[in-house]
Order: sequence, then C-alpha cells, then structure tokens
Amino acid sequence: MLPPAVLDQLHPLNPADAERVHRDAVEERPSGNSYTTSDPDPVGVRIWLRRVQPDLAARVYVSWDQDSAIETTWSIFTEYWDDFCYPSSDDVTVLPIAGSWWLEYRHYEEFKFSAVS
Repeated sequence: MLPPAVLDQLHPLNPADAERVHRDAVEERPSGNSYTTSDPDPVGVRIWLRRVQPDLAARVYVSWDQDSAIETTWSIFTEYWDDFCYPSSDDVTVLPIAGSWWLEYRHYEEFKFSAVS
C-alpha cells in the first residue's frame, strides 16, 4: 500500500488524455540507445532505473492501456515501481512529459529503457 503522501502525487488522467498517452507510447517511441534489465531484486531495479534516467524530478506519464494512465514523478515511479508493475499481468509504459525517452515494463518481468542520444 502506498503512503497517503505518495497517493496525493498520483494524478489519474481523464479518458481522452489516457488514450493520447497510450497512443504516444505505442506509436512515437524514440529510437536510440536501449538498455534492458530483468534483475529480480527490487532494489537492483530501482538503482538501474535511476542510473538510466537520473532526473528524479521529471514528470512522467505511467500508462497501462488506452483507458488507464496517471501523471506522477520519476522519483515516485522508481521508488515504488513494483506497485505499478505486476508480473504475469501488466505491460506498462512510462513516458516523460518533456523529453525523448521511454521505459517499457513487460509482464514477463523485463524493463527496456530507450533514449534518443
């Protein structure tokens, strides 16, 4: 369970914005440097996420599908990533509000981070 102070920083998107973010996540992925991890250790994943994208203040969209997305910070996503990503069921894409990178989590427990060089 996420602490109330964290829940206050999760902003659900309305249906039209959730659909737009999902479409962007599927259609407008940057091509460039790509890094993957399937580290089973949650702390190791957090360290990896913060190494590939160190700007913890960055505002991001977290999208599960065309109907479900939120806005939050990269700091919150990386700290609580395993509350956003569930093995065997969720595919999640994280996009910055401003920037040219993206992160994919696939339900087979693999992250892929890509950024334009």
